[in-house]
Amino acid sequence: MKTEKILPETLLQLMLNVFGAAPDFVYKSGIQPFLMEIGGREFYIYVKNLSSAYFKTRPDTTRAQLPVREDFEEIKLSAIPFVFLGYDSVNDVIVCWNYHTAKQRLNERKSVSFYSRSYFQEEVVSGEFLRKELKNGDTPVLFKRKDIITFFRSIDSFFGKPTGSEDVKDIIVDGKINNITDKTLLQKLKPLLNTDTPHTLEAIKVTQQYYGDLPQMKFRDWANLVKNVQFSVSNEEMKCDHK
Repeated sequence: MKTEKILPETLLQLMLNVFGAAPDFVYKSGIQPFLMEIGGREFYIYVKNLSSAYFKTRPDTTRAQLPVREDFEEIKLSAIPFVFLGYDSVNDVIVCWNYHTAKQRLNERKSVSFYSRSYFQEEVVSGEFLRKELKNGDTPVLFKRKDIITFFRSIDSFFGKPTGSEDVKDIIVDGKINNITDKTLLQKLKPLLNTDTPHTLEAIKVTQQYYGDLPQMKFRDWANLVKNVQFSVSNEEMKCDHK
């Protein structure tokens, strides 16, 4: 796999160019890694170039590597999630590995490799998320860079939450959103929908802006998604149930 080695500052800017379209995105500090916030939730993000793993018997294997860094010690002890992303500049594709596992492996040894396949990266199409199981048991998620906002809106639907956390249902199937579980979005929708005169069109617009560009989602899909939202109060938390 022939790849262009992109500088850390440029990798940051490539991410910010897309994240900047989200109204609730906040860049906070750093280059690689950098600290950001989206949907009211903070993340440490570390982006590395994907390159060949140089396996003679598996020439299509690609990898991104975590080095040893002093700032990783502080991140490892932090409650803020750490997300490791590999970037394929040829296909403009991002590979994300289980972020719970990536954080646990920070400074584990001099260099920690996370793998992918070049032909997986070539399969990715806009608006969809490709999940693949590798022989080592990893299940990375691959997607186009332009879809990174949607990915972070639903990151827990791909990798779940640590043991002891509230379960999160999958919300994306074949590039479409099936239900709304994001509490930040529910809070935005409640005053628009939980009323005697619902503002449905405005709610649809808010939902589209929140999740970003999803080519597989037509207007009727957004309308049905919003139409089927119900609000209930349980233990002072809102939930979204389907009719």
